Amino acid sequence: MPDFFDVVRSQRGIAHYKPDPLPEGAVERVIEAATRAPSGSNRQPWRFIVARDHETKRRLGELYVEGQRRSRGSAPPPRPADEPPHFSEAMADVPVVVMACVERWPITGGEAYRGASIYPAVQNLMLAAAAMGLGTRLTTIWQHCYDEVAELLGVPDGWEMMALIPMGYPQDPDHLGGSRRKPVAEITYYDRWGNAEA
Repeated sequence: MPDFFDVVRSQRGIAHYKPDPLPEGAVERVIEAATRAPSGSNRQPWRFIVARDHETKRRLGELYVEGQRRSRGSAPPPRPADEPPHFSEAMADVPVVVMACVERWPITGGEAYRGASIYPAVQNLMLAAAAMGLGTRLTTIWQHCYDEVAELLGVPDGWEMMALIPMGYPQDPDHLGGSRRKPVAEITYYDRWGNAEA
């Protein structure tokens, strides 16, 4: 297994995927990693829908593009001719697409509490995928078509879809690793906002 910090440095959002099948047991391994995440009061209020069916993934891609249109008021810009299709255009060919869902329960203090109980699991899933050489991307723009996606995936009342995650081997020009990040010193304060001295 690679060093944890190497995995953290390699994980990045992937937009282009090879259609190659995933290794045997890969989906189960990354979801098992997701279930090791913390959640409020250890509720473990998550469910993961793994879309493998070609037609289901094709329709998810259509709804993703429609979500972009609804969000931005126009279709996405055309891609360069020498660039492979963005996963939204070729979602049917992405090996699997995972929808992370969280249980709706009465909470006090805002919706952030629900996110705090699913997004650590999503990050675990994405890091586990990166450790296996697989690319992922956390997407939410499809939420502009929330009802249509919920109907397509059969998500019942009492559950909320939070993140759509395509998963597969990166295709050029995408790759794992090498994403630019701001230096730690630029984004860290000590004891009080604005105090950059360690």
